[in-house]
Amino acid sequence: MLTRRGRAVVGVTGVAVLLALWFGARSLNAVVVPAAVALSAGYVQIWTTPEVVVDRTPPADAHVGETRTAELTLSRADGEQIARPFPGDVTERLAAGLAPIPTEDGGHVRERPDGDTGITFETAVGSGTLSYDVRYESRGRHELGPATVTATDAFGLFVQEAELTGTGATLVYPRVRRLGRVGRRSLGRLEEFGRSDQRGEFAELREYVPGDPLRDIHWKTTAKRDELIVTEFAAETEAETVTVAAGANADGADQMAEATASVVCSLVASGVPVELSLPHGDLRVGPEYGGERAMLRTLATVAAGPIPDGDADVVIKGRAADASVDVRGATHQFSEMVEDRTASTAEVAA
Repeated sequence: MLTRRGRAVVGVTGVAVLLALWFGARSLNAVVVPAAVALSAGYVQIWTTPEVVVDRTPPADAHVGETRTAELTLSRADGEQIARPFPGDVTERLAAGLAPIPTEDGGHVRERPDGDTGITFETAVGSGTLSYDVRYESRGRHELGPATVTATDAFGLFVQEAELTGTGATLVYPRVRRLGRVGRRSLGRLEEFGRSDQRGEFAELREYVPGDPLRDIHWKTTAKRDELIVTEFAAETEAETVTVAAGANADGADQMAEATASVVCSLVASGVPVELSLPHGDLRVGPEYGGERAMLRTLATVAAGPIPDGDADVVIKGRAADASVDVRGATHQFSEMVEDRTASTAEVAA
């Protein structure tokens, strides 16, 4: 396909031919021949452009508000490297909810009429890996791609566009907010309830390790061995489970997901296991059997729905502007329970 420049060259060439017919053939040597050579060379270059495929490395799963890096590597359709990189534009499409950010590789962000965005690199296709950053703006499973390669010849007279098959996806978790004074005080009773000091049966005697409570020292055996010996119990702590149930109005799923993730992660970080009930399934999350990452994956895509257990210890209701958190009859708005900042990634499940 001719570019605007290519069409202009063809037009000028046509005018030159008419002038040559009127004033003499000398004008052909001055204009027509160079133009014909450029058009022929450009056509051959576009015609010999290899078919390419893209190998995409999607950005890693992360939380709303975080940024990760994506990479694109283009090669021949047969898997070989492109021996002669050719000039062109590489455009990667990103679904709504993902915001592309140019890096040192360059790139221009372009809005699309369908609400998605794209990032375009003016590059020598096949010369190396293209990378860009992605900022996560909303939770969910979001697609990247397909990519489009627009090849041009050296003179910019011809263009050939090809949409490459294949897409990638990334999962965006809800934010996990750090609980403030109101939130910590509200959940404090549940944390004490969840950590009951009920000691199990006697298991064995062992050497003292720094950090062992002094009440566990077995003084009779210590006197015989002339070293500190402590009693090991089968279960030092028998943690009781706290139940959390969450639901949301039609437009409150995002608020429900954020409040649920923040409350459950806070309880688990304090050593309290949680039985979580969502509109479309149940999960167990706790310090002993993990589950935080599975919970975040579920909350990334959970939809609105009714609260499955209204008698749970914690009942969370998502609404458009905020979520309410009821802790055994004491109700707070989620926005009142948190600090301004989010919890760091290291503080959430690894």
